[in-house]
Amino acid sequence: MLAYRDLHPDIGYRKFTWQMVDENVAFLSESKVYDILSEHNRLQGWNRVENSGTEKEYRHKPKHVHYHWHTDIAYVKVGGVFYFLIMMLDGYSRYLLDWELMTDMLGGSVEGFVQRVKDKYPHAKPRLINDNGSQFISHDFKRLLQKLEIQQIFTRRNHPQTNGKIERLNGTVKQEALRPGQPSDFAEAWEILNKYSYEYNHQRLHAGINFLRPADMFFGRGGLVLNERREKIENARADRKSKNREEKMKTLH
Repeated sequence: MLAYRDLHPDIGYRKFTWQMVDENVAFLSESKVYDILSEHNRLQGWNRVENSGTEKEYRHKPKHVHYHWHTDIAYVKVGGVFYFLIMMLDGYSRYLLDWELMTDMLGGSVEGFVQRVKDKYPHAKPRLINDNGSQFISHDFKRLLQKLEIQQIFTRRNHPQTNGKIERLNGTVKQEALRPGQPSDFAEAWEILNKYSYEYNHQRLHAGINFLRPADMFFGRGGLVLNERREKIENARADRKSKNREEKMKTLH
């Protein structure tokens, strides 16, 4: 376990626990992993509990996939030029439905992006949560949503945390993809984002969904993965008990 920690020193102990289970490295509870890392001084400042959200977020919880879609536009500076990253996030699964790096954030560009997402998921009738940006409050945008059978929900003015899921994703993308990648131009930035979007959906464990991967939730595999984890831990615990009994019997003889 400690050797595996050397490969992943900067992730929280809870995510570290379930990553080890999924990769068949070790089968221990969160509390046991915390104790071992703490004993060996390997928490390294990451002994905080990963936060799954904020109390000030939009108060209605999504009930299923495509119940809530979250969108936002983030400024991205690449090679001294500002671009605009727009993403669409499924609130239930945290699955990144689509994204685009745009050279402008005009209403027509945003409308085209939303149309593209709906074309990918034509049967979805979501509630779209967005801020009060000019692109989202225009009559053209509202007409498009009516045509696409999408209900619009606005966040509270001056309270971006009410759309916290997409706001946190904006920060995560910048911190984990763009800053380390240091793209020098639009093409490099696009390639980095394209690679990261796959890793985010299919490889990255998410604190807000029991440290599952967004794709597990989106495609209905979440329960199966959780059951597999529990089974691995229970089997490992039973094996340890059996070995302890055998060792005890040896000492008695």
